[in-house]
Amino acid sequence: MSADQILPGDKQADQIVLDGSEIDLAALSGIARGRLRVVADDDAMHRVARGRADFLAALEEGQQVYGATTGVGALKDVEKHGAEMLDYARALPFAHQVAVGEEVAPEVVRLAVALRLNTALSGRTGVSSEFVAFLQAMLAHDLLPVMNRRGSIGAADLGQMGQLATVMAGAGMARLKGEAMPAAEALARVGIIPHPMPPRDGLAAVAVNSYGLAQAALQVERAGLALRRGMALAMLGAQAMGLNREVWRAAMAVGLPMERALVECALQATGNGEWPPALRVHDPLSARMIVQVFAACAETLIEAAQAIRAETAHVDDNPVVLDGRVVTSGGSLLMSLSMRLASVQLALAHLARNTLNRCLLMVNGQLEGLPVNLVPPGVVATGYGPVMKLALEQAVRVTAAASPVSVLNLAVAAGLEDEAGFIPLTAERIGDQLDALEWLHAVEAMLAAQALDLRGIAPAPGLAARLQAETRRYIPALIRDLPQTAALTALRAALTAPELGAELLAMTPFSPFDEICGLASGVDSERNAAQ
Repeated sequence: MSADQILPGDKQADQIVLDGSEIDLAALSGIARGRLRVVADDDAMHRVARGRADFLAALEEGQQVYGATTGVGALKDVEKHGAEMLDYARALPFAHQVAVGEEVAPEVVRLAVALRLNTALSGRTGVSSEFVAFLQAMLAHDLLPVMNRRGSIGAADLGQMGQLATVMAGAGMARLKGEAMPAAEALARVGIIPHPMPPRDGLAAVAVNSYGLAQAALQVERAGLALRRGMALAMLGAQAMGLNREVWRAAMAVGLPMERALVECALQATGNGEWPPALRVHDPLSARMIVQVFAACAETLIEAAQAIRAETAHVDDNPVVLDGRVVTSGGSLLMSLSMRLASVQLALAHLARNTLNRCLLMVNGQLEGLPVNLVPPGVVATGYGPVMKLALEQAVRVTAAASPVSVLNLAVAAGLEDEAGFIPLTAERIGDQLDALEWLHAVEAMLAAQALDLRGIAPAPGLAARLQAETRRYIPALIRDLPQTAALTALRAALTAPELGAELLAMTPFSPFDEICGLASGVDSERNAAQ
């Protein structure tokens, strides 16, 4: 399912029909931000009913079913039957409602609910039709559980999804169109009766990775925007440094496919601009290898985006319904996605190092025409030396958050649960990296704008000129030392604003990266899946 396969909807949002198939990142973004109203496919609802019938038949035949006729985790061998089984199923949400800490953004929560709905529509989870209808009703009314950040190891997001299940059962806290209130009150306001949580439904609400997948999807989208912003700033900085662009032409001739695609963007962005004379045969590596660094990072983000898309249709429940039987599954470990997210952490660290080193080149006085700290000749000032401490700290923050966490050894549930993907924690670290990278981008914009002014040349028309103008809205040319905290804060906000991001994307399209990472509209699902 893609963002271009939406149906005309109401005044608030278009609608997207979910049927258990893959959802691309553009559509995920639209769902998360409330731009797409979610509707369940009729044929998929028939699959849900058949899966439920198979599940109930298995119970009637006396089959032992994990989490229905047995306990969960370390209590897997404790059998539950009759009224005890029903009571246990109803209590499962409350037992797993353990997440704590900062409240999760509504975009993440909304997407998590939709992702749980989508995989339930596969018909392989054994849930009731009422369970699926309840999730759809929650989304339709924008009735979301309050979720908290801490509480998942990423082998099913039990803590956060337990908060969803608890709200479905009429307890806990919810937000109705953004207003916080007890779940019972929120449900009553929209005329929804709490779900009784019959066997299978409670565990299906709790034991999935929808929360972590939602976090990952939105962070990878954000990382895609950061890479594109970084590409644009690198072009501005390349002109400011007087980079010898023959290295780009070399990459076009002998580089890898992604490197050649990136060179096309670079030449398009800088081709008509005045360029300082290339007096150096051999530029420092951080300047000479811009294309190689960004191309490798772009490939990493594409792989992560494709992994996220695949997981949107992956039934990660345990157990699952197959050919009329209920069988146990190990699908709750999203290891492929976990490894790709770890690669994103590494990619962001490389981007930060490359950006920092180019900033250092602009202020260290080693490039012709650029004085130390970018202080104009004849001006008595400290200049931009101190801001490099800020830049260095941001680069260290990005690097420190690059360590993978999914390889840490652990064992819970009496040693039975000894594998985990830690996708929520990894996504959180990626978010921390992106926070720091955005500050680093603000510093780079400040330095590049000053360097161009010192050279007395205009930024290349289009991308570079737009960035230079935006930077100068907040940071004037350096002719004396000024406080920079407020100016840098405003510049960071401007550089990360959606409106500017859309402008930069439109000026230099970068296909298929923009489409796969959900940054471009009109996404072609079949093409993206085949990349």
